[in-house]
Amino acid sequence: MIRALVIAAVLALATSPAVARPLSVGFYLPWDAASRASVVRHAASLDVMAPMSGALDSAAGRLRWQPDAAPAALPARGRKPKVFPVISNAHDEIWDTAAADGALLDPKAGEAFIGALAAAAKAQSYGGYILDFENLSPQATPAYAPFLARLRTALKPLGRELWVTVSLGADPGLIRQLDAATDAVVIMAYDQCWATGTPGPVAGQDWFEATLDAKLPSAKLPSAKQGGADLSRYVIALGAYGYDWPPVGTATVISAPAAAGLAEAQGQTVTREPPAENPHFSYGGHTVWYLDAQTFRAQRAAAEARHTRGVAIWRLGLEDPAIWTKAAPPRAVPPHAAAPGLGPAPPPVCFAQKPK
Repeated sequence: MIRALVIAAVLALATSPAVARPLSVGFYLPWDAASRASVVRHAASLDVMAPMSGALDSAAGRLRWQPDAAPAALPARGRKPKVFPVISNAHDEIWDTAAADGALLDPKAGEAFIGALAAAAKAQSYGGYILDFENLSPQATPAYAPFLARLRTALKPLGRELWVTVSLGADPGLIRQLDAATDAVVIMAYDQCWATGTPGPVAGQDWFEATLDAKLPSAKLPSAKQGGADLSRYVIALGAYGYDWPPVGTATVISAPAAAGLAEAQGQTVTREPPAENPHFSYGGHTVWYLDAQTFRAQRAAAEARHTRGVAIWRLGLEDPAIWTKAAPPRAVPPHAAAPGLGPAPPPVCFAQKPK
């Protein structure tokens, strides 16, 4: 009897589906030397390379490509991550609302855009795309999900995936629509305080956890499928940079190593305290907040505790190098106790937020 039970247990383990490990995605800028160097150096630790290499730059659906030398610089041998270029409506330091309107509202422009993406996917052996359209017009916003569904239909026979980005401040209903139209949703879980706002946490741990729980289905159940949605279709993009706010005006982006070095050079102590747990310091009227390896590990643990598909890093070239080293994982982070499901997000800390 005991032998039979043991055999049954072994067979059950052998036939049960394997639990996929969380994905690791790296966003990078092809034109930035430090960003390219980081993705090449750490490619073996990534499942997906996500270059910011495609831009929709006209209302006719024209696609502009940024040269990307990183894939060719990878070692000839060894595991190589898939390449999922980020396709946005950003170019020449603007978010082109008119170009997005063209692709989403004009059938001819939309078909041209979809055709160009399908052709590039075949020619370059891309694994898929990540769409990042922002600052959409009121007319284009409801057309976004249906357009993504058409693009996904065109890519599916080619064996390519379609992902889409969405800010952590987006309406939960919109997130569900984008989820239904694509293969994965990348939630940009940073910029709690933005460059044009008042200084504060870039992504406080309390804000990060509570807002995730407000936007995602309930994460209290052990299954990844909850509330009619599959959390394994969500990738959480974690910040890996900082802001240096002057006494007046817009902050500049600063890398995590540069922030730590600046604090040391200025003789300032870096502090972090609950509930935000983001490192910060001040010098000469400036205020610096940034995200380091400790915040990255804590937020990655929180994302994985919610059974998401994985995490992405925004962005390579600015990150604390220690995020790549093996270290004791932080304590398990349970879902936020105060958020039973799709409750309201916590109030913002900053007075001026990044436009959603």
